[in-house]
Amino acid sequence: MMNNFKFYVLGNYSPNIRTFGKCKSTCYMLEGFNQHIFLDFGAGVFSKFIRMVKEGKIDLSNILIIISHNHVDHNLSLLSLALYLYIYNLTHKKKVVVDVVLPHKSIVYNIITEFKGVFNIHVLDEKFMMKIDDAKFTFCKTIHRGESYATKIQIKDKWFVYTSDIAKYSEELKDFVWGSEAVLIDAGYPKKRFNSFRNYHGRTKDILRDTSKLNVKKIYASHIRFFSNYKDYEDYFPKYVKTQLVKIDNTYKMFK
Repeated sequence: MMNNFKFYVLGNYSPNIRTFGKCKSTCYMLEGFNQHIFLDFGAGVFSKFIRMVKEGKIDLSNILIIISHNHVDHNLSLLSLALYLYIYNLTHKKKVVVDVVLPHKSIVYNIITEFKGVFNIHVLDEKFMMKIDDAKFTFCKTIHRGESYATKIQIKDKWFVYTSDIAKYSEELKDFVWGSEAVLIDAGYPKKRFNSFRNYHGRTKDILRDTSKLNVKKIYASHIRFFSNYKDYEDYFPKYVKTQLVKIDNTYKMFK
């Protein structure tokens, strides 16, 4: 059933420890699949992840991690996981190999490839596609600093999209997102931060408004930074849209 597919928030913030006190940057665990699937694996989430492993909530031998882009708040915990698996494989009879999908050309990519036998690495690009259970995973390049991709998860005639960080919508991303049951999207920056970060993140009100125009039923605003009152941002939505804006911090349904 569609209601069985959910995403669980392991981390949803910037890695800026000075600003936020706790560093639990971006990571979402998908539920309802026969495999433990993670969208991004950012700085600060490894401790929470490994605690769930020890509690028996995650099976180390059945994991897939999809990295949207090569920024530390989306991929740095791969280094901790690589070291952990390397030691685990040395000290246990059962060898564990984790599937990782990520863009090429990054410091993290170069380092984790040195840990032989702990990761099965797939290089992410727009032609990459996966089928997991009844779901089809496809990818679309986004406008962000460096190589970055949105992920679409389609089951039958419904789909869920995770965009990660974007500076603005490209025409390709609009087509990719159009008609989604739900979109998990970077909420951007307020206006006062826009000029200095224009190649990284768009303005919050612009990103959320533009998403609402794409015939999506629900927006989960991720990577929260400087705002808390979501109702203020719904005021920027065109009057004709019926999109629901949701603040995230726990577990949510991917499909109705």
